[in-house]
Amino acid sequence: MLRKSPHFPRLLLGWIFACPIGAWGAAPVTLAPVDFAREIQPLLAGKCYECHGKEKAKGGLRLISRSAALQGGESGEPSLVPGQSARSLLLQRVTTHDEDDVMPQKGARLTSAEIDLLRRWIDAGAVWPDNLRHWAYVKPVRPPTPRLRHTADAARNPIDHFVFARLEQAGLAPAPSADRARWLRRVSLDLIGLPPTPAEVAAFEADQDERAFERVVDRLLASPQFGERWARPWLDLARYADSHGFQRDDLRDLWPYRDWVIRALNADLPFDRFTVWQLAGDLLPEAERQGSLDPLIATGFHRAAPTNVEAGTDQEEGRVNQVFDRVNTTAAVWLGTTMECAQCHDHKYDPFSMRDYYRLFAFFNSTAIETEFTTPKAMAALKFVGPYLTLPAPEGKAPVPARAPDAPAKAGRPAKGRAVAKAAAKPAVPPAPRTLVMQELPEPRPTAILKRGSFLDRGEPVTPGLPEALHPARGGEVRNRLDLARWLVDPENPLVARVTVNRWWAEIFGRGLVATPEDFGVKGEPPTHPELLDWLAVEFMEHGWSMKHILRLIALSATYRQSSRVSSAMLAQDDQNRLLARGPRLRLDAESIRDNALAAAGLLSLRMEGPPVRPYQPPGLWESKVGGDRVTYTVSEGEDAWRRGLYTVWKRSSPYPSFMNFDAPGRTACTVQRSRSNTPLQALTLLNDQVYVEAAQALAKRVVREEPTGSAEERVRHAFRLCLARSPAPVEVAALLALFEQQRAAHGEEVAGWTAVATALLNLDEMITKG
Repeated sequence: MLRKSPHFPRLLLGWIFACPIGAWGAAPVTLAPVDFAREIQPLLAGKCYECHGKEKAKGGLRLISRSAALQGGESGEPSLVPGQSARSLLLQRVTTHDEDDVMPQKGARLTSAEIDLLRRWIDAGAVWPDNLRHWAYVKPVRPPTPRLRHTADAARNPIDHFVFARLEQAGLAPAPSADRARWLRRVSLDLIGLPPTPAEVAAFEADQDERAFERVVDRLLASPQFGERWARPWLDLARYADSHGFQRDDLRDLWPYRDWVIRALNADLPFDRFTVWQLAGDLLPEAERQGSLDPLIATGFHRAAPTNVEAGTDQEEGRVNQVFDRVNTTAAVWLGTTMECAQCHDHKYDPFSMRDYYRLFAFFNSTAIETEFTTPKAMAALKFVGPYLTLPAPEGKAPVPARAPDAPAKAGRPAKGRAVAKAAAKPAVPPAPRTLVMQELPEPRPTAILKRGSFLDRGEPVTPGLPEALHPARGGEVRNRLDLARWLVDPENPLVARVTVNRWWAEIFGRGLVATPEDFGVKGEPPTHPELLDWLAVEFMEHGWSMKHILRLIALSATYRQSSRVSSAMLAQDDQNRLLARGPRLRLDAESIRDNALAAAGLLSLRMEGPPVRPYQPPGLWESKVGGDRVTYTVSEGEDAWRRGLYTVWKRSSPYPSFMNFDAPGRTACTVQRSRSNTPLQALTLLNDQVYVEAAQALAKRVVREEPTGSAEERVRHAFRLCLARSPAPVEVAALLALFEQQRAAHGEEVAGWTAVATALLNLDEMITKG
């Protein structure tokens, strides 16, 4: 039955269904041998190394090798007694109820599952290989597909074999399949970020051919809206914004980079090229570029870094901070590594030295400077100068290219930003678009280790180089960003493919196979399904680094098709759905919540690309900011007010407020995964924000317009299908009809009743949730 949410003061909520997920009778469960590298080492790293690692040995104990653990600490008692967990001090200290003795003393205690894992490992002999490499630094190989005992008929592709084998091991069964309408809404939101139309739902429900699922997925993957939906998480990684950041948060031109990302994703540009173009497209040989500007536009990835142009800013300090940002972002996005930990000292947990860090720093240390002083005075303001790339003018009219005063007229090539194009005597066309790009200096800057990360304290000189703990470069020599980019996407790289497919998995299921997508290191979470992660990584590389290939496999799997209904027993056993015994259910991201409402209302404009737009926001937000250009926020007119959220202007000091209420980041730094909160501000946004008020009004008019002769019940059913892509239950119809009659009587007009119904639907938990 319908009930009021404890978190949201809404009129209606989605349904909560109970679906028991049973064990496989009394069949014995065979536990796989404990894998030290994948299960025990990450556990020790996460719970023990802070006090008993290589940097610190509290109580004289280090748990970094088997010999050290057998030796024990100051007590003289060994931490491990192989084969006898009950006599092992390690297990005694993590299970004791004595608050003074229990370990770990900091952070969360071990769970019963983690304690059981330790016990099984010790009883099996506490196998601890010498010179063991962390699992993530070993190249993935394709594992064999597991054989299933009970669920073989339910599996649809290899993904299911890995997931269902894990469920069988735990004595669990997968959930039944979601009904067709719910699956279609789920896959549409996942692949294009928009709900299906009632006509699409009806056609899919009528087509009982099993291949209908494949046809739907292929249609969505080919949709132009695919690139818009999947550009959003990539732009979070790229910290894309339309302004500098910091106090003097002036606007700047970078939107062609955003549009390039959309086009590249729609074209399924192989991820290895997608990588090389963004990190080093400006260094590609002309023969590889083939006259295209796209590799140059793609370098906007690292021009998206915040830029400090405040008065009194040290120009060199600002430049160095940008290089730090580029190193840290590259490591997070492609290596899943917290490389910033080695900026001031050797990494405390992962095998990366300070020297490794500054050799990576050297790759990014020789690009053109982006700011210059407006006057020679020490406290003068800095002027942002680019470099920019001038793009072809609208409607094919040739622009005047931006060029440096001392350079010949570089059309379609990067140009120094301080070279302002001379205006034509009689301007007849709008100014040509431009975008920020990377530009290498003719000679590299000298690079040195910066002691404690200070640009004022230079130490040992270094040259570009690669982390010693990872694979060597093909050919041996690395000189510039192009060499680095090609090294990253070498199939020998143990991290890139794993890190990338894990992020896509997290976008769909709400949680990665590695739950810490930004950290595949020793302190990160171990994978819940390590063989599946490796299988996906190898499949990705061997199928041309195709993103669409991997997403198609996931979307057509039985794992993805499962119902998201959950019983209280299953919720208690696996509240995070780590074992994937049910389908994904999670709140939509900020942009999708708005897009979804506008689509249901019939307001959404699908016009693609172009300069950022300014939909309604509360007045005065931009004007209240100090420093920088005094820019008034002028609300866009016409269809630009209803464009997809991806195109909304992103001013770092004042991001679009309704997006921030739903956990969009400020994009001042790389965001690998957004958080999902549940706050009263979100309910107030959906109820009172002008965008959602106008969406409710438009939805009410749409229902009446599209069902001109329909009864009130028929209109309720149509509104429900527009919003949730399914037919309502009788109790839901009754509740909405009662609301309609109450509001019509109170206001004396039919439109008020339908607006109330529309408002209720747009405020449902189910409306803002993918389930």
